[in-house]
Amino acid sequence: MSIGWEPSMETGAPVLDAQRRALVERADALLATIEIDGDRSSVELALRDFGAYSVRHFSQEEDCHLLGACPALQWNGAARAELVKILADFRESYERRGANPEVAADLSCELSGWVSRYIPGPVTALPCVTSRK
Repeated sequence: MSIGWEPSMETGAPVLDAQRRALVERADALLATIEIDGDRSSVELALRDFGAYSVRHFSQEEDCHLLGACPALQWNGAARAELVKILADFRESYERRGANPEVAADLSCELSGWVSRYIPGPVTALPCVTSRK
């Protein structure tokens, strides 16, 4: 049930693409942990890793002085808010039902939809997203 990174997700901004690819990879790792392992400590670790990386990713995007004008960043606030809701809903479901393939499938569906809405490409690469480290 992995989301997987697709070439169509690339924006043409190498730094932004690398960050978004890492976000998708962490989402896939979380899904795999829930589906395959199910061990509470492993799921918690994968969830913390995904959450921490998400916070860093959105914080870096918010630092961009072209946030309101850059096509690659125009959905930042909405994307972050929706991802927070998806993770909160997952947490509630996970606490109630535990780690199992159905919980993983629900999260996969939600995250796949999120990725398709907020990680589109291509857009014109701007200096603020191509040169940041």
